[in-house]
Amino acid sequence: MLKEYFLLAAALLFSSFGISQNLTDQSRISLITCGPGDDLYATFGHSALHIYDTQSGIDKVYNYGTFDFDTPNFYTKFARGKLLYSLNVTSFDQFVRIYQYEGRWVFRQDLNLTMDQKKSLYSFLEHNAKPENKDYKYDFFYDNCSTRLRDVVEDVLGESLVYPIPPEEPDSTFRNFLDLYLYSHPWSDLGIDLALGAPCDRVARWRDRMFLPDYVMKHWDNSFVMVNGKKEPLVAKSGLVLDSRREKPAEPESIDWIFWVIFAVIGVGGFFVKAEKFRWLDIGLFALIGILGIFIALLWFATDHSATKWNFNLLWATPTWLYGAILLWRRKTASRFFKGHALFMFAIVLFWMLIPQDFHMAVVPVVLTLAARSWAWQQHRFLAKKTEV
Repeated sequence: MLKEYFLLAAALLFSSFGISQNLTDQSRISLITCGPGDDLYATFGHSALHIYDTQSGIDKVYNYGTFDFDTPNFYTKFARGKLLYSLNVTSFDQFVRIYQYEGRWVFRQDLNLTMDQKKSLYSFLEHNAKPENKDYKYDFFYDNCSTRLRDVVEDVLGESLVYPIPPEEPDSTFRNFLDLYLYSHPWSDLGIDLALGAPCDRVARWRDRMFLPDYVMKHWDNSFVMVNGKKEPLVAKSGLVLDSRREKPAEPESIDWIFWVIFAVIGVGGFFVKAEKFRWLDIGLFALIGILGIFIALLWFATDHSATKWNFNLLWATPTWLYGAILLWRRKTASRFFKGHALFMFAIVLFWMLIPQDFHMAVVPVVLTLAARSWAWQQHRFLAKKTEV
């Protein structure tokens, strides 16, 4: 028992000593940017801040991108946008070891800060890392591991931080920037486009683009800080810590053609055969689209994800398709149902450009297929088979 008390007292002593450490003139604060990985969650890279002081022995990486897998109802909270992310503090070697194992590049940018600015930033991060302050509700576009660092540095530096005049560039949306990183993940790109709504099609201005780690790195490299009344580069020194061992992604094949083949076979080809021959295929198709519609509706109305609101994919992936599948399965007459849905699908294609959302191009053949198959059933007098007497 005495041994346990001694260990507890020692832990508290060393913990208190670590918190009371002060920065010296030998300290440096760096933005650490990590390259993309093979897994979808690592596709967009990562950002962290490293505070290092050889004299005081401080070596801390502040990472806002962590969460606890042991959280009760983890998957439910994750799906509903209620999962809390946390600020985690670790040593630089521990932090880099993961990216070294995964073969991802790591880049360091030493920030050109005064001693007072370093102390303010260090104090802010230490306060934020306390158990009662470390958790926050994650938002992919507006509150993530990169935007947190951007906001922290902006708050600490205040008017001393000077962004350059943004260059004239074509207006690109949040969805456009996601597409750049999902280039080699065509199926993930389709899934994300189906899940994200119209908010993703808002133009991402210069500062907004820092929701991506690469753009924090690039923008800070072109930014300035006022030091003793003189404008100096925000980044004093930079260099590669780890080089990437990952092979350059192969040129991805478009998946759009798969859906055009489905349209040609089922949509167009279906007009040359009796609807009855495609009955079970249509039941599966309508049920699948109906379930997709329910999923999209839940993301819109039952979650806290801001990016999944106002999802106009719900226009064509409406849950009512599930009712259509039930009608075909039960062999019920439903010419009005299918005629109405067919005309609505044709209207979506006709007024495609007026919908305030950028749909994935694979959606076009899907909508045409739904229109064609609905039209094939709209005149079909589908009654239960007559019972022979």
